[in-house]
Amino acid sequence: MFKSIKLNLTSACLSLIMVFSVSGYSLAHNHGAHVPDSQSDAMAMMLEYDAKFIETFNRGDIAQIADLYTEDAIQSEPNMAVPLYGRAAIKAAMGKNADGMVARNTLSTEVFTAHDLGNGYIAANGSWEMHDKEGTTVRSGLWGNVFRVVDDGMLMFRESTSRN
Repeated sequence: MFKSIKLNLTSACLSLIMVFSVSGYSLAHNHGAHVPDSQSDAMAMMLEYDAKFIETFNRGDIAQIADLYTEDAIQSEPNMAVPLYGRAAIKAAMGKNADGMVARNTLSTEVFTAHDLGNGYIAANGSWEMHDKEGTTVRSGLWGNVFRVVDDGMLMFRESTSRN
């Protein structure tokens, strides 16, 4: 009888160890999260997002620019008294377009790096330039942003830029 109880207890313990091992492995390897398979995938996703952002910005489509941010995005840029919190606030600020930046200028960027942070996030950095209608650079700077990977690509989660 004790042998049977000991065998059942041993089987139960081994089963629990197996369950915890598989669960731990799944969590540690982002099972179920949208994660790129490699750093080169992170760069490819970043370049795709960047091209979409630039094309949308240069069309001046504020609603579609805002759709490239997560609902809980935070935007922090030069000359802002406080960061903007949320897609709606970012869209409203772009709609005001206080300095006419979207309407009269074009944007170009360069992506330096993109790194998979795990758990569905990518960090990337690069440079940006704003050009007037004649193509003269009127503003430039650096950016370092965090993106959330979603089913159909990625969205801006944290935006931070500087001006030269």
